[in-house]
Amino acid sequence: MSKQQDYLEEQTITLDGQDGQTYTCKILCVFEHENKEYALLQNMSEVGSEEKADDSPVIMQLVQENDQAVFRVIEDDQEFDRVVEYIKQLANEIQEDVGTENSPE
Repeated sequence: MSKQQDYLEEQTITLDGQDGQTYTCKILCVFEHENKEYALLQNMSEVGSEEKADDSPVIMQLVQENDQAVFRVIEDDQEFDRVVEYIKQLANEIQEDVGTENSPE
């Protein structure tokens, strides 16, 4: 894993939701697909005094505006579906690689 990936995985961001709520999210990974950059985020919600991860990750497009990274909702359903399929494909490849590494020779 690259140092950039290590750094990003330790990062949390605060997003303003369309519902007016503020959300703290952990950046799980940033990846490129179809010449666009996306981020897979884990919503972190406070439960009492504990932080607890929400079970459902969030996928957002990552764009650069005025030298700042901006997270945007993917509004195009077809684009969103393609990105989800790409993530599933990556997850399957990782599982296969891990299975190959752990198999007896």
